[in-house]
Amino acid sequence: MGKATFVAAWFAVVSSLPGLALAAAIPVHNTGVNSSDVLVAPGAQTAFWTLSAKPATATEAIGSTPFRFNCCYFPDTATAAWVSPQASGNAGVAGFYTYDLVIDLTGLNPATASITGTFGTDNDGSISLNSGPPVATTGFGAFGSPTPFTINSGFVAGLNTIHLQVDNGGDPTAFFVSFATATANVAVSTVASPVPALSLPALAGLAVLLALLGTALARRA
Repeated sequence: MGKATFVAAWFAVVSSLPGLALAAAIPVHNTGVNSSDVLVAPGAQTAFWTLSAKPATATEAIGSTPFRFNCCYFPDTATAAWVSPQASGNAGVAGFYTYDLVIDLTGLNPATASITGTFGTDNDGSISLNSGPPVATTGFGAFGSPTPFTINSGFVAGLNTIHLQVDNGGDPTAFFVSFATATANVAVSTVASPVPALSLPALAGLAVLLALLGTALARRA
């Protein structure tokens, strides 16, 4: 058995053992950052979150990204900041604006995905996944402290979309999202599907055998 074969076999065994599935980070992005996930200056345009829905007469372009703005809300952090449709903090038109963040679960098991964090909106708002029901909502004037959220269902393989809806009840208007955790287990390849079918004792025995083979290979190196 060559070293590359040993490593692949070992990965398959470890991944299939109950309770030992390998977790990986889901790439997510807070509000208020640039393409390198660094906070922009107040008034500067940000990255990642894009406008997907707006009131009929609003002038903001679908697909545009918001600007950093915090006039009177709970404080920005070192990694996340409030953002608004315009650098001035004004949207100009009252109504609901929806901003999207696309996340990629390629190579991950969507059934094991979980994302947590906090958010805020001016005025009332909600956060949801893939056009599903809101997982958390905020009140009309509830922007003095962050609201926690958890997304642990509704994920699909590949691309997913987190939606942030904010109601502009009168300028200024803004929203804030900061992620705390975002993980999912690595998907087990269909090539390795016979391995999980083995019983736990058989898997344990195979793991010991592979460990012995690895030791032998190391001594020969």
